Order: sequence, then C-alpha cells, then structure tokens
Amino acid sequence: VGVPSAGKSTLLNAMTDGRAQTKVGAYPFTTLAPNLGVCKDEYNSIVVADIPGLLEGAHSGIGLGIDFLRHIERCRVIVH
Repeated sequence: VGVPSAGKSTLLNAMTDGRAQTKVGAYPFTTLAPNLGVCKDEYNSIVVADIPGLLEGAHSGIGLGIDFLRHIERCRVIVH
C-alpha cells in the first residue's frame, strides 16, 4: 500500500520474477484494480497483493477512492 507511482507494481513484478505481469507506467494510477502474484521459493509460497495508490482525501472520492480497500481485509501483513 502506498502513494501513486511509488513502485508497488515494480516490486510485485520483481518478487514474482515477472509472473504477475502487472502494468508499470511513469504516471499515477497505473494500477486501477488490485493485482495478485505468487512469490515462491523451493519450500514455500505466499500471495502478494498490489493495491492501487491511496491519496489524502480518498475517503471523499479523491483519486480512485476507497472501494478496493476491502481486498486488504484478507491480508495478514501490510507493507507501506
């Protein structure tokens, strides 16, 4: 979770060796919906979520608003 254009999608692509194939762009709000990717090693795997950027005032509809935040409820760890 972070502000727009902070590198969240780039991090997800790097953690999943590009298997997540999220859209990366040099402009805000490239991610319009949550993206999921699986990060694996030889013994374990975790699902990593890329949540669209949050702006101050999102609760008032600024930016993409807060509709997608329901996806965060299922997360065990949130990185900001």
